[in-house]
Amino acid sequence: MGMFDKVNEMKDKAEGLADQAKDMASKVPGGEGIAEKIDEATEKLDGVTDKLPGGGE
Repeated sequence: MGMFDKVNEMKDKAEGLADQAKDMASKVPGGEGIAEKIDEATEKLDGVTDKLPGGGE
């Protein structure tokens, strides 16, 4: 497994964890704001990894 494959694997895991966190946040009062912050962080992660050679594949 190459370095970029590992990066993409880690990105996928992070996105899965973000989805779980958003699901948990939706179950508490005021969780919508938390879910929005998670989305912002995920978008930043996408932007960083897409700039890497072989990223975003």
